[in-house]
Amino acid sequence: MNSENILKVNILYEKIAVFTLTNPNRRNPLSLSLIYLLQKELDKIKKNKTVKVLVIQSTGPSFCSGHDLKEVEKFSKSKVKLLDLFNKCSKMMLSIRKLTQPVIACVDGLASAAGCQLVASCDLVIASKSSKFQTPGVNIGLFCSTPMVAVSRKLATKDMMFMLLSGQVIKAEEAKSFKLVNKVVSKASLEKEVMKIAMNISKKSTQSI
Repeated sequence: MNSENILKVNILYEKIAVFTLTNPNRRNPLSLSLIYLLQKELDKIKKNKTVKVLVIQSTGPSFCSGHDLKEVEKFSKSKVKLLDLFNKCSKMMLSIRKLTQPVIACVDGLASAAGCQLVASCDLVIASKSSKFQTPGVNIGLFCSTPMVAVSRKLATKDMMFMLLSGQVIKAEEAKSFKLVNKVVSKASLEKEVMKIAMNISKKSTQSI
């Protein structure tokens, strides 16, 4: 698939980088191709001294549906390929955590499984009221052990275990009470609110941030 169809990168005001997941028809899955592109762009941002904040957003009804299950099924025939997929995904998630620039997840829609892990890996999370979060692995016999790592860093133990053991969809306001989300706003004001926060951060001293 053409990279332009799954990830778009913009630099606003020379200070704010925006990564947009643009594969809405597939619900923005974390395919190996997308993971590769995200890693490539994260490595660029890391070296960019003028960019002060990164925003990760998406198009369509889902923020990110997690791993591409068709791809996982295909790779499951080879332990080497499957392990490579998960290792590259873990490296990309850690790159977000280790990035010197703050990372804001602008969530509108469902963030599921590794998509929820992506959200939890970001420093700040602003979500629309209609957004939802889920670690559904347990529902299909696949415990979300990898997403659990990132989620456990943000949530209290009992809230984390509720998500992981129930596999239930968590609405935005409940996710905020779980401390997975910083702020819940209307869909109409989501982008404006995220950019307001990003602009505020971009005005701060790079060293202090």
